[in-house]
Amino acid sequence: MAGRPSPRNTDQLYALSNRGEYGTLIRYIRNHNDESVRFGAAGVLSESIEGFKEEVTPQLQQALVESVLNDPSDDVRAAVLNVLLAINESTIDTIITRLETDPQSTPTGTPYPLILTKWHAKPRAPLRFLAVAGFGRARSRNTIEKLRTTIIREENMRVLRRAIEEGGAVGDERFVTPIQEHLRLDNEKYEGTTKSKQVTRVKEAAVEALVKIGSSGAYEALLTASRSSDETLKEHVISEIGKFGAQDTIDVVVDKLDADDNETLRQEAAEGVMTTFRESDFEDGHSVRQRTIEKIDEEISTEVSEEFATIVSEAPRNAEKRNAAWLLGQLESETDIAVDSLLDALNDDDEYLRTIAAASLTNIDHSKLEEKVDAVLDTADEDSEAHKLASFLKSHLTNDAEAAKKELVDYRYVSKPSDYTVDRA
Repeated sequence: MAGRPSPRNTDQLYALSNRGEYGTLIRYIRNHNDESVRFGAAGVLSESIEGFKEEVTPQLQQALVESVLNDPSDDVRAAVLNVLLAINESTIDTIITRLETDPQSTPTGTPYPLILTKWHAKPRAPLRFLAVAGFGRARSRNTIEKLRTTIIREENMRVLRRAIEEGGAVGDERFVTPIQEHLRLDNEKYEGTTKSKQVTRVKEAAVEALVKIGSSGAYEALLTASRSSDETLKEHVISEIGKFGAQDTIDVVVDKLDADDNETLRQEAAEGVMTTFRESDFEDGHSVRQRTIEKIDEEISTEVSEEFATIVSEAPRNAEKRNAAWLLGQLESETDIAVDSLLDALNDDDEYLRTIAAASLTNIDHSKLEEKVDAVLDTADEDSEAHKLASFLKSHLTNDAEAAKKELVDYRYVSKPSDYTVDRA
């Protein structure tokens, strides 16, 4: 174990930190011949991490990476890794890439990936973090088994989370059971401590890893978690489970739209519906959508217009906005928020969304729709697409809605069932 630097050296290191001379501290870490000084400098830099993060440059970060790769002391290496982890965890992948590129050039002379096994056995958590990141990349029989063992036995939450992430990336069915166990971690046990957030992140990583594994066992594990008493976990499961794209998934997700007492869960469920649409196989796309409409109509007592209207207004991807706009029309949502979100979509840059929104509005029997359309006509530029679509809506408000929709637009699915092409009739 590296010793503490002398009081004089310690005072000097803190003085450098207080003056913001981080480059000098890093030179001590890289070049000083006294291991205790290198270790102390790395520790002081870690204590000053908030200030250092504001000043760090790619060059300083690279200098720390070189220290990890070249320092003969595992204690110093672990202290430097602490700094790098606080700046950006992806730097760990850079280190593994460097080791892969030159497997014989390791700090101890033990070639990569054997060096990972040595680090994995160390008491310092940053070294184990580096090891499990490498295990996921190496993917030999030995490293995969060590990764699985880490998921079962590791107590450091950060190392555990990374091990779970790597297990998901490997995608082996044998990871399902040990990963599933961490969905049962008791958040209340750690409530009010910094570990509480770490437990939540471990659970989120477990959910995402099971989605990546994608097996029937992984699906069943998530299905069980969707019934958890942990509301935060349940919300994350519902937001992710739709990526399985299975027919059964839509029932699980739509059920959570009926959560009267949890607005967040309802919103996650609405977004999960969009995910299921997007991830469904081409052949299943139509039946999944029809099943969604039927289940909402028959079983969901809660008004869900707001959840899907929010997606039309705020979703980051056009496919999600289009699907939500289409669904509002199919559900004939007559609430103000549904109508307003569809009318606002007439001004969107996405031509398909504009047309789908107009078509959905022809399905909606809203007492103030004509008044709202008039407001669009009053504010939109006469040459704009919004004005043209609003004029169409105005002229067809008293006509048969199905005939109007048929005249306006013809839907057909393309390479992904979540993406509509829209042909002018």
